[in-house]
Amino acid sequence: MHESLPVLLQKVEARGLTPETLVGLIADLKGAFDEAALLALKDTVLQFEERRDVVEHEGRQHRFKLVSEKEWLTPFGLARVPRRYFQADAGGKGVVPLDVRSGMVDRYLTPDIEELCAFTAAHLVPNEVARFLAKVLPQAPSTKAIKRVIEEAGSFAEEAGEEIEAALRKEAPLSREGDVLVQSWDGVNTPLREAGVKTGRKPQRPGVRDGDQAPTVWREAGVAAVSIYGRDKKGKAVRLDTRYLARMPEPGMATLLAQQERVVQPLLKGRKLREVVLLCDGKLTIWDAAKRLSSYPRATCILDFFHATEQLSKAAEALFGEKSIPGKRWYEKYRLRLRDEDRGAQAAIRSLEYHATKLRRGSARHKTVRRVIRYFRRNQSKMAYADFRARGLPIGSGPVEAACKTVVAARLKRSGMRWSRIGGQYVLNLRVHVLSNRWEVFWKAYRQHRAA
Repeated sequence: MHESLPVLLQKVEARGLTPETLVGLIADLKGAFDEAALLALKDTVLQFEERRDVVEHEGRQHRFKLVSEKEWLTPFGLARVPRRYFQADAGGKGVVPLDVRSGMVDRYLTPDIEELCAFTAAHLVPNEVARFLAKVLPQAPSTKAIKRVIEEAGSFAEEAGEEIEAALRKEAPLSREGDVLVQSWDGVNTPLREAGVKTGRKPQRPGVRDGDQAPTVWREAGVAAVSIYGRDKKGKAVRLDTRYLARMPEPGMATLLAQQERVVQPLLKGRKLREVVLLCDGKLTIWDAAKRLSSYPRATCILDFFHATEQLSKAAEALFGEKSIPGKRWYEKYRLRLRDEDRGAQAAIRSLEYHATKLRRGSARHKTVRRVIRYFRRNQSKMAYADFRARGLPIGSGPVEAACKTVVAARLKRSGMRWSRIGGQYVLNLRVHVLSNRWEVFWKAYRQHRAA
């Protein structure tokens, strides 16, 4: 038993206030409060114990058999709760009414500890979660218990997509202040715990990398950003709110785009939007997928400006040489024309065509410039950046580019990590709600699901 509050205070008064006594006082107070809270929790819960010896549960009669103690891990420490167990008259599974009433059927962690585990696991691996919680709780859950929370909450998110989306639309809709809807998506390579073909030079010494199979294969996970933009006083596009979505590697990002449709369709039907934008890099697969979206017929398609200037940079190097002064001048001139002039893309194409004639046909430099010309011609309609900016539209896919790093890479690509597709998906299902600032709504839906 911890000492009483007056005794604790008297000890500090006798020794004087120092950094050491302050730390000790805080620890003693916390211990005393935790101990009192555990007693209060246990006493309060037991007031709702079933006193009858015969009860009905799910249409069947059950009779009291014995008192069974169960451990609950709470914010105040480990509570040992004696509960009355009832056995079915006709045989089969018994029932503990107190567990049913408190939502603790087959549970060890109380709901708030479960949430701490899930929220923290969106940022850290389970053993790090356990170490962190050991610093803030009287007793931390085990790594095994934390993994179970990830699996249960992550699988709920996987199975209850429509239910969660309805809750988000109602309680945490995308900002109503802006009038431009922007959709972006991209991919990021992710390590999978699957066998793959080894690449690279064959080993020269026996026993080194023998065999043709590698224990890890890298595949592209998909990330999407659905954003609402407004305009500042100068008419510049300003991002006001973003929802992130993420899927482990899958063919054609099919599930990711279906989830994106669930987010976007109600906005298209229920809001007055000035513009709808599809803003991505230049991958052909991305724009082929865009044509299947319900928003495509009315959307303004924009090629990310950074990717366009990256192509310009490759052309400048091929035309004028690496780090050459003429190359830098040419690049900067056409970067600005591309951004600021109504026919900037056409001007860049003309200049590229002119300078390409000075290169030897079939050379590596000539091929590079021709690839850039084809890239610009193919995406010319998506590169009217001066017009887009005048309309208050964004021209950079920064949110989804950053999301590839923050949503997926920062959590799933740490040293030595390899993932099963479903295990990685469970983590992403938690992480997207944290980074979209919509965790509370998601967890409320999960808690209601658990209580049902």
